[in-house]
Amino acid sequence: MCTYIGVPFRSGCNREGAQLAPAILCEALELGSVQIKFLHFASEIQPLSDEQYQGIKNYDTVLAMVLRLRDSVVEGLKTKKKVVTLGGDHSLALGSVAGSLLHDNNVGVIWFDAHGDINTEATSPSANAHGMPVAALMGLCSTALNEIAPVRLKPQNIFWVGARDLDTGEVDIINRLGISDNVYSADKVHQMGMTVVMQEITNKMCERKITNLHLSFDIDGMDPSIVAATGTKVPNGLTQEDFEQFAQGLRDSTISLMAMDFVEYNPLLDDAQQTTGKWCKETLKQL
Repeated sequence: MCTYIGVPFRSGCNREGAQLAPAILCEALELGSVQIKFLHFASEIQPLSDEQYQGIKNYDTVLAMVLRLRDSVVEGLKTKKKVVTLGGDHSLALGSVAGSLLHDNNVGVIWFDAHGDINTEATSPSANAHGMPVAALMGLCSTALNEIAPVRLKPQNIFWVGARDLDTGEVDIINRLGISDNVYSADKVHQMGMTVVMQEITNKMCERKITNLHLSFDIDGMDPSIVAATGTKVPNGLTQEDFEQFAQGLRDSTISLMAMDFVEYNPLLDDAQQTTGKWCKETLKQL
């Protein structure tokens, strides 16, 4: 059984489209109003702005969203059901993972993504909040984003899968934290094999006495030939076989999947056959 939270939000990526995904995914999964709670934000029907505050675009909007989502995730986890957050852009993960941390302060995180999302306000080349949630979860930012996660994410507890577009500042932060071995790039996955990668991540989590997992799944971790309707495509991504092995690795793991995000599907970029949307529907069922 799952508790679903819909977050129709695009201000973290500062691009139209991602806010439309939750309703489409909800319909595709045949979720009724009893099964899903939508968090609506007035800002998402207003025109986007490139204005920045302390190095973050749409700062107040993002802050309000992650606070509300964090509290919703906490409430959902109290029911002892898995919480699935349907986005929306990846900035929402600051709120969802913060909620998981309040429930379990040693939660493990798998960040399935082409990007590291560990920029700070000072290192981000875009000022888009969807590139900052990991840094904020660790308390590395300089704005009120740091206050969303009163329980910090332990750097050694996060594992990136599929990363292949890390900014220079992100690489510096990862190296400074001493967690470069936790980055499983798409190339590394293809060298090792996803099955081996997932077993290695599970072993590391067991060594750290992690019992619960939060999966933050950005569809751009996949190769654009499979997933085209997303705003920040990066070539040479993960294959469908990689994904199948990843999903099997989750099922085989001794770590309990407690919460999950599914983000960055942009219906406005999809083709007439809704190829990416159909892939998202089938993928959610497998996860």
